Amino acid sequence: MKRMLLMAAAALMAFSAATAQDFGETIPSVTVNGSSQIKVTPDILYLSIKLDESDTKGKVTLDEQRKAMFDALRKCKIDIEKQLSVAGMSSSFFKKRSSLSSSQYELKVGSADEARKVFEALDAAGIPNVDLTRVTCSKIDEYRAEARIAAIRNAKERAEQLAGAVGQSIGACYEITDYTTDVQPVVMRANMMMKNSIAMDEAAVAGAEPEVDFKQMTITYNVSARFVLNTK
Repeated sequence: MKRMLLMAAAALMAFSAATAQDFGETIPSVTVNGSSQIKVTPDILYLSIKLDESDTKGKVTLDEQRKAMFDALRKCKIDIEKQLSVAGMSSSFFKKRSSLSSSQYELKVGSADEARKVFEALDAAGIPNVDLTRVTCSKIDEYRAEARIAAIRNAKERAEQLAGAVGQSIGACYEITDYTTDVQPVVMRANMMMKNSIAMDEAAVAGAEPEVDFKQMTITYNVSARFVLNTK
């Protein structure tokens, strides 16, 4: 019995020591936030192309519009098999016992200039329903890693400045929290302003090109870091 009591006492002392070691002393530290932003130019653009028989009141069939689209894209040196995909198809009743069909495509291009050429070619082919829906970047993972590293370096610089202001320095970083809630960069809807048919005619007369404009993507990272504060 006495032996059991001694073992229990030893276990309690060990637990108390561990508790004191873990929670008894406060480590002098400095906690800071770090952030970074990287702007990148999109090099992947997605265009939505809609073929709709109702645009011509059924005078031009869907097959004819599709052939015109393929011809226009080939003129722009688009690899149709790799860059074009079907997004959806539908049909709606028009007048009596007849229906008009439509189909939606998504086209992937690599630059604003290529997008402009596609807009021009499709407009000339009588296909007006073309929109730039989204943009992204082929090296997005590399830029994310760059932004993450820049954020923690920013936190270290802030910690050094704060410690230096009171005549101290920082030691090892013993805690890092990445509180970026969305590691995917916010991909802004592209702002491509393509002139309508009347304005396109006016631009052609003036020798101007349709305006293609979209904003850069912004990748943002935020971290919190805790550094040992050297008091001597």
